[in-house]
Amino acid sequence: MGQNKSQAVEVPSGWFIVTGANGSIGSEVVKGLAARGYSVIMACRNAGKGRAAAARVLDEYPDAHLRVSVLDVTSGESIRAFVSGLEGERISGILNNAGAKFPEFGLTAEGVERTFAINYFGPKALTEALLPHLESGSAVVNTISLTAFLSRLSEKDFRPDRSRFGQLRTYGKSKLAMLQYTRELAARRPDLRINATDPGIVDSNMITMGRWFDPLADLLFRPICKTPSQGAIPAINAITSPATARYFSGRGSRRL
Repeated sequence: MGQNKSQAVEVPSGWFIVTGANGSIGSEVVKGLAARGYSVIMACRNAGKGRAAAARVLDEYPDAHLRVSVLDVTSGESIRAFVSGLEGERISGILNNAGAKFPEFGLTAEGVERTFAINYFGPKALTEALLPHLESGSAVVNTISLTAFLSRLSEKDFRPDRSRFGQLRTYGKSKLAMLQYTRELAARRPDLRINATDPGIVDSNMITMGRWFDPLADLLFRPICKTPSQGAIPAINAITSPATARYFSGRGSRRL
């Protein structure tokens, strides 16, 4: 994988939004951005967990400029309220970090399959709503997974269907949809820095399958997984790089 040796961009003066900011990787990204002088809106579904995560960052970086806002990316109403609350603010970018891999088929309150709602439909809707507020040079970074490259998509996959659901299969398809959207957006908006990030396999709740073999996997597999701070590195690099249309993983990047 080719290394991206470009210098980091100048620290933006506007807010940078991180969704799922109270999670293991999200909070590490916030910490990394705070250390670099970024002002961060921590967009979290649970305000209490968001405030607790912000407090941990502030313990390490007391001068960090953070704001906690409520956002459920699976809810159109929540997305609209969140964007409305940004009126008059300067927004310099967004990291679509929130994601999930559900063990069972389920629908959101709006009738959307949950995996696609949180990994694709919600982040896409949020990004499109924010685009008019982003000035030239702002960053949009979408979280992808290696499973995207092992998947195929058809129109049927965008419609909820219990018979077509599979925990890993549906997750991979949702990430492929996000990868395709990232490529399309990079081509459509060359004035912005549109990148993808892949944290790799991280010791977090995401690798829990909700199956009988989880305890065995925890014993044998988790010790060799990346730490959340390691998993945050590609996202931080994607945000701070002047490059666009790149796929960041590990410490390097390649073309989308």
